Amino acid sequence: MRRRTSETVARRNNGILERIQKLKADHPFWGYRRVWAYLRFVDNLEVNKKRILRLMRQNQLLVKPGLKLKARRTSSHPKPRPTVPNQWWGIDMTKVMVEGYGWVYVVVVLDWYSKKMVGHYAGEVAKSSHWQEALDKAVNRQFPQGVNGHGLHLMSDNGSQPTSLSFMKACQSLGVHQAFTSYNNPKGNADTERVIRTMKEELLWLKEWTSPNQLTRELDLWVESYNQDYLHSTLGYKTPNWFEKNHYASQITQLPAA
Repeated sequence: MRRRTSETVARRNNGILERIQKLKADHPFWGYRRVWAYLRFVDNLEVNKKRILRLMRQNQLLVKPGLKLKARRTSSHPKPRPTVPNQWWGIDMTKVMVEGYGWVYVVVVLDWYSKKMVGHYAGEVAKSSHWQEALDKAVNRQFPQGVNGHGLHLMSDNGSQPTSLSFMKACQSLGVHQAFTSYNNPKGNADTERVIRTMKEELLWLKEWTSPNQLTRELDLWVESYNQDYLHSTLGYKTPNWFEKNHYASQITQLPAA
């Protein structure tokens, strides 16, 4: 026999459920782990993951898994794993339909270590020069004194933009070492593809866009908010900016005294 929930627990659950429903209204693609992380680390609510899972399951608030999207291929080449910020970046592109204008293309540059979006571009065309624009923004942001000699690697797919002669020459001139995903490795640039999915779930899919300028403005704001506020599960539910700054702060404290 299932034990009945006490009135006190039921009242507390109702308060938690109301907060969950508000979060899901703003973030419909959040699963129970991310909802729990927000409640725990932002709202400072002492609550168990299992309770969040149970409440979301009982109220049909869980996200249904997209099993058809799961890659089934395997690769014999392991994905690089950075040990410091600005060691491995990924670059990739997506597109979003703007009513009355057509497609707007979004290029993203991601630091794999901190999950920080270090550069991006949005526009009605996406030639290799526009990919370079996103990369230049990232380099100027992370390496104001110049990137040459810092051992930065850039992972991309085998599309026409990153494999173009002009883009490869630009990378060579900057001192950025290009790498490309193998054809049998769908996860070779998975970190970058995952942040693009987050961008879609948190911004691009939530509105009917009517102006490229509107999309560009809101994308700029969203990128800054993501870097500053987004609790990333891979980072132990820390934000990209915090994780990056904490790494450099820890390096300073480990320096030997003069």
